[in-house]
Amino acid sequence: FTLISIGSAILGKEKGTGTSTNMIYLNHVGTSWPKPEAVNQAMLEFQQAPPTEWGPVFDDALQSTCNFFGITNPERFMFTTSCTSSLAVALGDFPWQAGIDKLVISSMEHHALSRWYYKLQRDRGVEGFIIPRKKATAERPGGPLDLEALEAELKKGGVRMVAMTMASNVTGELLPYKQVIELCKKYGAYSLLDGAQTAGIIPINLTELDPDVFVFAGHKGTLTAHGLGGLYISERISMECPTAACEYVPGRGRPPSIFPSYCDTGSAPMMAMAGLNAGLQWLKAQGWEKLLTRRRELVHKLRFGLLHIGNGKIEIVGDVASTKESIPMAIESDQVTGAVSIVAAAPNTDQQVSMQDLNQHLKESADIVASLGFQCSPLGHEALGTSQSGTLRFSVGVVTTDQEIERLLVEIQKFLG
Repeated sequence: FTLISIGSAILGKEKGTGTSTNMIYLNHVGTSWPKPEAVNQAMLEFQQAPPTEWGPVFDDALQSTCNFFGITNPERFMFTTSCTSSLAVALGDFPWQAGIDKLVISSMEHHALSRWYYKLQRDRGVEGFIIPRKKATAERPGGPLDLEALEAELKKGGVRMVAMTMASNVTGELLPYKQVIELCKKYGAYSLLDGAQTAGIIPINLTELDPDVFVFAGHKGTLTAHGLGGLYISERISMECPTAACEYVPGRGRPPSIFPSYCDTGSAPMMAMAGLNAGLQWLKAQGWEKLLTRRRELVHKLRFGLLHIGNGKIEIVGDVASTKESIPMAIESDQVTGAVSIVAAAPNTDQQVSMQDLNQHLKESADIVASLGFQCSPLGHEALGTSQSGTLRFSVGVVTTDQEIERLLVEIQKFLG
């Protein structure tokens, strides 16, 4: 493959699939597109501005970000080059105690977090435990995380941190992150929330939630370009960061570094920060009531539509908002993001529908861009029972229209017959 062909495949613009003018883009939890014009303009203006004018861009982006997420101590926040980078700093520079500490994660993690679960066990002597999904019974519905299993593990002692995504990037299910933080405080463990799938999608106030660590990606719900992440670490944690050279003053010794600096993580992603500031201002101007109402409408149309077509040949993955009975309540109570994954309902039979063929049909017939495969979440697919073939995921964003959802459903129905 050439770099051009690989890039085209990622963007869903392979030869013969149309142009961006008629594309129906339904991969918003992968990255938001198109960006608001204000975001594009802010990044262009920064690129053309002289370095003497960059200072206010940094200050404005920092202030906007802290205001947006309810951060009252901006000295405990920094920009990184991605959410993956934020997790690497947060988990790599945390003061782990070999043979003593345990890291607990959910079964729905993105690889960016789950890789550290295995790496810390291998390289730092940290124990690990994965909280399973909540199994459905006659008395209770299933869900993305079993809180009883988490509390049982916390009761055993030794858990230093519970690190988890706030929402699955495969199923769109929100995990019970508020209850997780409460349990961590009750049993003396630190909490880390990965907000890659929720930042800019649902209101997040870190002063109210009060996690110990929070990370997010800039290119998804907060609408800026790739190349920006955010990292917040509360005062309750003193990190063990390699003291960077720019912090060292000859003759004064090497001071301890309890919080990472830009010398540790790299240059601040200034152009993306300019875009982030514009993206957050755009979201603020829309208002949460409007944004949440619109997402609920689109998700309702998408999930109900998928359930009503195909004569039982496809099914929605996950326990939340996957049946006609559960969809209304789950959407109204914001238990799902804009993502939904489907699989063949009759696996390993002559009636099985090929998700790969369906995805190709959508590209060729209507230039519809979705996400086929494992969505960088091998652990999540293992928990969902989809680790052999993955899923076909659709996700809506702030620019998605009703007509685009309707066209998607029509094309799926055509394919299924």
